[in-house]
Amino acid sequence: MKGHTIKNRFALITLIVFVTALATIGASFFILPKSTFSKYEKRKLTTLPVFSVQSFFNGTYLANIDSYFADNFPSRDNFVSTSFYIKEKRGIQSKKIGFYKTVALDAQLPESVDTTFGKADSIPLDSANRGKAETTGGVVIYDGRAMEVFGGNYAMAKAYSSMINKYQEIFQDIATLYVVVVPSSIAFYPPTEYRKVANSEKINIDQIYGLLSPGVKAVNASDEILNHKSEYIYFGTDHHWTGLGAYYAYVAFCKAAAINPISLDAMTYKVKKKYLGSLYYLTRDSRLKENPDSVEYWMVPGNHKTLRYGSITSKGTPATLYAEYASGGNAYGVFLGGDNPLMKIENEIKNGRKCVIVKNSYGNPFATYFTANYETVFIIDYRYYTGSLVDLVKENNINDIIFLNGVFSANT
Repeated sequence: MKGHTIKNRFALITLIVFVTALATIGASFFILPKSTFSKYEKRKLTTLPVFSVQSFFNGTYLANIDSYFADNFPSRDNFVSTSFYIKEKRGIQSKKIGFYKTVALDAQLPESVDTTFGKADSIPLDSANRGKAETTGGVVIYDGRAMEVFGGNYAMAKAYSSMINKYQEIFQDIATLYVVVVPSSIAFYPPTEYRKVANSEKINIDQIYGLLSPGVKAVNASDEILNHKSEYIYFGTDHHWTGLGAYYAYVAFCKAAAINPISLDAMTYKVKKKYLGSLYYLTRDSRLKENPDSVEYWMVPGNHKTLRYGSITSKGTPATLYAEYASGGNAYGVFLGGDNPLMKIENEIKNGRKCVIVKNSYGNPFATYFTANYETVFIIDYRYYTGSLVDLVKENNINDIIFLNGVFSANT
C-alpha cells in the first residue's frame, strides 16, 4: 500500500511539473515580444496570418498558423543553434568534404527594405512564381567552400526558353532582347570525383540557349567567367557570385551588344570583409565560418539619380546604387541596397540608350555596371514587381531588355 502511495505521489509530482512547464512555455509565447527576423537564420519569420473563409477551407490558414507558432517559439534561436551543432557533430567527420541534404534559398531582403507596393493595373510579370524559393539537391562543402548541387533538367530549360521566346514575339520590333544565364560555383570548383553528384550546368545552359528564337541574343557569360576561374569570382559561404564575377558577365554582355565595357581601373574599388553568407547560415558549418568571404565592389564614377518604386505607377523614393551602410550578414546588400521591385537610375551619360534588367538578387552587382553605358537603367526584380514589363518598355522607349538569372533560378 505504501509503495502505491509513493508511486501515486511521484506521478502527481510529474504531472504538476509537466503541466507547469507547459503552462510556462505557453504563457511566455503570448507574453514575450515577437521578433520579425531571425538573425541566426537570416530570414523573415512568419507573421500571424489574417483569417479568411477561403484560406480556412483551402488549408492555408491553419498551415500558416502552424508556421507562425513554430517560428515564434520561445528561445527558438537557441534550439536552432543546438540542432545545427548536433547535426554537424554526428557521424564521421571530414575536415575537407561534407554534404548537406536538400535546402531552399529564399531571397533575403535587408530589414530596411520596404516590400509593400502599389496595386498593379496590369498583369504581373510572373505572378505564379514570384517569391518561390530556389531549391537544390543539397550543398557540398569542399576545402572551406560551399556549393549548391545542381538538379536542373531539359524540361526546365525548355520552360525558361519558352518564356523568353514569348517576350521576343512581343518585343522583336521594339527592342533587342538579351539572355544571360550564369553558372554557379559548382560548375568550376569541385574535384572531378564529386562532379557526378550534380547535373551539368553547361549542358543545361546550352539547352536553354539552343531553344531560343532567332533574334534573341544569348550572352556567353560562362566562357568569360571561366577565363578568370583563378580569381575571386564566387563566394565560398554564399550562393551568389562576387562583384568581380558579375563584372565578367557584364563584359560578356558588352561583347554581345558591341559596346565598350568600363574597365576595373576606371572605377573606385571598395571591400567589406568577414562576410558570412546564405550557405553558411543554412548549414552553420564551422569550416565555412573559418573561411569568411569579402564583399568587393567597384563604384562606377559619376552622379546616378537613383529611385525605387513599388510599381511604375507609384511615386519613386530616393534609393542608392551602392548601399555602403550594408554590413555583416547583409553585406551583399551593398549592391542596390538589396532587392527592390523596381529601380530607375538616370546617369550623366547622354547617349539616348535605355535598358531594363529583369533579374533576381543574382543580378544586383551585375546591374550596377550598366550605369557606365546607358543613360537610363531600369531594374526589375521579377519576384516582387507587380507592373507590366511590356508597358514599361513601350512607355519609356527601352532599347535593350536583359534577362539575367543564375542557372538555378532559370530552372524553376
